Amino acid sequence: MKIVSRSLNWTLSQVNRQKIILFVGSLVLILSARSAWYTLPSDTLESFGVSLTIANYYRIVPVLFGLLGIFLTVWQVRKQALRLLFWSGLLIVLLFPYFQVTWSPAITFLANNYSSQNARVDRHVERNFSEIQSQWKQNILLDEPDTPYASLNALIKNSSFLQVPSLEKFIASVLGYDVSFFGYISLNWAIAILGFSISLFGLYLGESDKALQLMARDMRNLLPWFLVGLLFLAISVLVPNIINYQLNIYYAKGEYGFVQSMSKTLATLYPPLQGDNFFWERMAKAGYYNEQPNTSLVELVKGLEGYRQKDWDNAETHFQESLNLQPKNFLVRGYLAAAILNQGIRNFNSPSNRNAASAADSFERILTIFPNHTEALYDLMLARAVNGEFDKSADTALKIIETQKYAQRPRSALLGQAYLHLAWKGFKDKDYKNAWLRYRQSLDDSAWKIVVEEEQ
Repeated sequence: MKIVSRSLNWTLSQVNRQKIILFVGSLVLILSARSAWYTLPSDTLESFGVSLTIANYYRIVPVLFGLLGIFLTVWQVRKQALRLLFWSGLLIVLLFPYFQVTWSPAITFLANNYSSQNARVDRHVERNFSEIQSQWKQNILLDEPDTPYASLNALIKNSSFLQVPSLEKFIASVLGYDVSFFGYISLNWAIAILGFSISLFGLYLGESDKALQLMARDMRNLLPWFLVGLLFLAISVLVPNIINYQLNIYYAKGEYGFVQSMSKTLATLYPPLQGDNFFWERMAKAGYYNEQPNTSLVELVKGLEGYRQKDWDNAETHFQESLNLQPKNFLVRGYLAAAILNQGIRNFNSPSNRNAASAADSFERILTIFPNHTEALYDLMLARAVNGEFDKSADTALKIIETQKYAQRPRSALLGQAYLHLAWKGFKDKDYKNAWLRYRQSLDDSAWKIVVEEEQ
């Protein structure tokens, strides 16, 4: 009993506010690694041949610091080095969007396009609410889609790249702090930042009489390293962009071999350029004029030309051929989906000969190329309803509801229409109770939880 009593007394003597807060912060850091920090539909990722591997590996950082924090609740080490280490961990976690944007451009492409598609569908619903809210949609016209949103166009396009608007683009697009990117980021990333903040608070709490002075001194010690890191970051981004900008000059001079070889190198060293259609066009033309054509890129250029001329059928043919030759080119896949989407909208919007069935077939084809394409799903839902296929329209509505669960902020207008189409199916099936429930949810987002529980 004496041994137990002494052990208990020793344990209590070691416990203080600093260690309790540090322990809590460590637990929060470990909990932040429960699941991936970035979420997108798995079938979309599989179709594009990408994964969230970087996001999964990145979670190791808070876990290591969490275990370190727990260890420090028992053993004492030099506090200044420890504080600087935790500050470094916080900065590494804050740079998660940058690493994700830079080394997973396809993920950024998907996030940007989903965000753009969701916003366009919302605008369509808001402009046509009175017509869409009624059952008969024969007078509805679908919006023509925008050009696929690039993952990151070339940062430097002219000599004004150091002006304020370009600096804003640097922060939003290069560092990843963009609304589109954050639309699919997990809450666990924010929890990791919270965990580091709590841990640092606990470390400074032990020196409450001079905490501010210690923080100021730590900032001075960290500043040189921070500037070195910022300089390295800027160089790693600006140098590829400067080279890419200079390639325009070499291309104009007719040095096609150099342009082709350097473009291949840039695409590897700085992956975001893979989302720039002008980058691929220049590379394709350089190879063609250098008599070393890349067939896939040549087909991409032909498809882009057809797309600009609104020759959707011709554009689809060339994009499909390019994708067959280079299945991992996410930009080609995005343009192919857009070309087919335009074909479907053309058939649906035809004033003299609306063909909702043919339009629906086009929208379904898109989903085999670009799964969970928001505009395709929404247009398919409308086309099926116009064609009187309320069961199929409801199936598409359920898919829309499932897809929106991946977003941090589900689109209320889009979900409202999805629930409305489910209400129509219930009405057609004479399931009036369920039809009323679904209709209520199409108007009141506070009732969505009932549907979620019902589906589960």
